[in-house]
Order: sequence, then C-alpha cells, then structure tokens
Amino acid sequence: MASAAEDDAVEEAVLPDGDRQRRHRLFILFGRLVLLVIVIGVWETLARTGLIPAAFIGQPSKFLPLLVDGILSGKIAVAALDTLSATLMAFVLGGILALATALMLAVYPTLKELIDPYIDAMNALPRVALVPLFIVWFGLGTLSKVVSGVSLMYFILLYNTLAGAQSVDPDHLQLARSLGLPRRQVFLRVVIPTAIPSIFVGLRLGLVYTLLGVVTAELIAGGKGLGSLISYYSNTFDADGVFAVLLVLIVLADALSMVMTRVERWLTRWNR
Repeated sequence: MASAAEDDAVEEAVLPDGDRQRRHRLFILFGRLVLLVIVIGVWETLARTGLIPAAFIGQPSKFLPLLVDGILSGKIAVAALDTLSATLMAFVLGGILALATALMLAVYPTLKELIDPYIDAMNALPRVALVPLFIVWFGLGTLSKVVSGVSLMYFILLYNTLAGAQSVDPDHLQLARSLGLPRRQVFLRVVIPTAIPSIFVGLRLGLVYTLLGVVTAELIAGGKGLGSLISYYSNTFDADGVFAVLLVLIVLADALSMVMTRVERWLTRWNR
C-alpha cells in the first residue's frame, strides 16, 4: 500500500503547472499567516506574563487597537501621506541624479577613476549624522526630509547602475565594434540593456531606503510624518504607540517594494 506521501507526490506529478503553482502559492500564504499568528501569540504571552515587560516590547492586544483607532481617526493616514510625499520626491530626484551620474561615469571611465575615491568617501558618511546638518541648511520643512532621502537613494542606485554597466560581456562589446556600431549605439544597445536588471535592483532597494531616510529626518526634525509620531510616542514612553507606527512603516515598505517589482516586470516584459 502506498504511503500518504507517495500519494501526494503522484497527485502533484499529474497536476497541470498552473494548478501546481496555485497550490504552492496558497500553501506559502497559509504558512505565512500561521507564522504571523504564532509570532503575535508568543509576543502577547511574553508581555502578559511579564517575562519581558510590556513597557519594553509593547503588547499586541493594546497596540493593534491603537493602530485601528489611528487609522479610523485619520491620524495615521495624514502622517503616512506626509511621509510618502517626501519619499516619492526624494526617490524621483535621487533616481534622476544617480542615473545621470552613473551613465556619465560609464561613458567616461577616466572621469570615474578620477572621482571614485570621493564618491566612496561621501557614501561612507553616516546619514543619521548628516540629518542635523541638512536641517541647518534646509530648515525643518519638507526639503530637509527630501535631501535626507536623496542622500540614501543616490548612492544605492549609483553603485547598482555602475555595477550593471561594468558587467557587459567583453565579447559583446567587441562584436558590436566589429559590426561598425558607433560608440553611442554600443552604449544604447549593449551597455544599457545589460545594466537594466541592476538598475531595477537599485531602484527597488533605493525606494525602501529613501523611506527610511525620510523617517530618520522626521525623527529628528519633527513635523507631521510617521517619524514624528514615533518620536512623540517614544518621548512619552508609549511603547504600544511606537510599535503601532512601526507596523505601518513595515506595511508601507512592503507595499512600495511590491509596486516597484510590478513596475519592473511590466517594463522588462520584452526581455522574457
């Protein structure tokens, strides 16, 4: 008599690929939900029993209702919109600057060799330490938050784009030159298509880190964003409030990453 495992294996083998993938996605989704319930249950138990004081880690049964109340009152929505608007501005500005710089350095390798040490030195600067300086230069408004986000977005996309441009197969370059393609055409038809996957990796990472840069500036400079809410709850020793806003940030970061992945798939569908 065949075992249950063997029966499952036979059933999987005869299923169409679409059904098999659908079952796999459902299994992963169910597993993630179960894992989330377990984490919340353990978290609630630790806080209720006092094994770890709730003042340190918050308590799901308290900060989840607090989160729902903030959403229904519009308080979370207003803060999230303020943070997202600064994030998108920083993302667009940082992306344009990074792509322009990376493509220029790819076209002029001598220039890249010349300024490489300075780019590395600027990238090594801790952004948190620079935020007070941004506030001095650009004030307490949106501009300092945008600059903080740009400072992260710029270098992430710059390095990823350069890595993609430098990963071109030398044989492809030699073939393009042997066919008589001018330098501009080689760059547009060989270098750029090769770099596109790395560019999108940089855009996806950069978008999330731009959000973190904006929130960091809000933590220090204040304002109406999510970082300002975290600062307020932290200063009033309200761990539940802090975790409620952190949960919103997690959802926003995941949503932004998902949107960027969908955009990447749509724009690169020609490459499949």
